[in-house]
Amino acid sequence: MGNEVKIKLTDAQKAKIRQATGRDLPEIRVESFGAGPAVSAPSASSSLKATRAMRAAKSMRAAKSMRAAKAMRAAKSMRAAKAMRAAKSMRAAKAMRAAKSMRAAKAMRAAKSMRAAKAMRAAKSMRAAKSMRAAKAMRAAKAL
Repeated sequence: MGNEVKIKLTDAQKAKIRQATGRDLPEIRVESFGAGPAVSAPSASSSLKATRAMRAAKSMRAAKSMRAAKAMRAAKSMRAAKAMRAAKSMRAAKAMRAAKSMRAAKAMRAAKSMRAAKAMRAAKSMRAAKSMRAAKAMRAAKAL
């Protein structure tokens, strides 16, 4: 082969070529064959390599974002589970407190009614004792 020159294209030139041809050309090669120069684009293998590299990069980005999304979902579900456990334990604690206060209230009522019953019995026995004393006194008065 004779002389070969590779010309790197600017971003503006690449954009114009991409718009006109639909291909992404990073450089242009100029070779001389005999008397006249020949212009060509880089070989298909280099653009194929670039395409493959681009696809690999895209798939890597997609995989990373997928992992990030999964991690995010997992973290959210973990938070939700913790909150659920906390809510359940709160409900259980409230129920325990309510049951304890209910038992205490029942015990109080029972104690009050027990005291009232004892007081009633005592009052009845006092009345009975008074009436017994009164009856004895009456009998004694009659006997005199």
